[in-house]
Amino acid sequence: MAFLNPSNQLIQIDTGNVLTYLWNPTASPIQPYANIGEIQVLGQRYVGQSNVTTANPAGAPAIYVLAQILSTSAMTLANWQTPAAPAPVYWTDETFTTVTAVYSEAYNSLGNQMVAGYLMANYTSLPKATLAQLLGGYVFVQVAGLLKAAWGPTTTPGSGYNITGSTGNFTSTGSASAPATRPLGVQLNTATAAGLCDILVEADIF
Repeated sequence: MAFLNPSNQLIQIDTGNVLTYLWNPTASPIQPYANIGEIQVLGQRYVGQSNVTTANPAGAPAIYVLAQILSTSAMTLANWQTPAAPAPVYWTDETFTTVTAVYSEAYNSLGNQMVAGYLMANYTSLPKATLAQLLGGYVFVQVAGLLKAAWGPTTTPGSGYNITGSTGNFTSTGSASAPATRPLGVQLNTATAAGLCDILVEADIF
């Protein structure tokens, strides 16, 4: 069913998992039934669940946006492979349907003010993806709710710290102080040796 106006609960997630959804209208699809992406509408929101366990079968609420990832020049496949987990991206224009991993490509050079959320498609979930499939691809970006095992702040991480964007590709920074710009979210625990942590994402534009 439709949940309020901006959300479409009928959105087709071909793989059944927002972490593995990647459909590119100009490249060979990497998941079955990918042509269903032709009827998807960028900007649709999907209200889903994260952290579903036996002890917590209802999980925790999470909100995702269907977006297109584009980069004019600076992003490489290695940049995407490095986090190997959901990582920060930025809005590139006023449609709020296109994202980039590159801080300098954020709309109107606004950087931190244009944080979009966390790109769900990642190298661990999609190890065979190519840069050609990724760039221009339709992906899900988590904009609100609990996100488990995300790429944590690359500078000043800390449990309870606020997270904002930072210069680079898929990078962010943490701070114990209240952010002066739009936040990505709050780090909920100490990051692992691989740099992963749980995050309460707070990036939605609503």
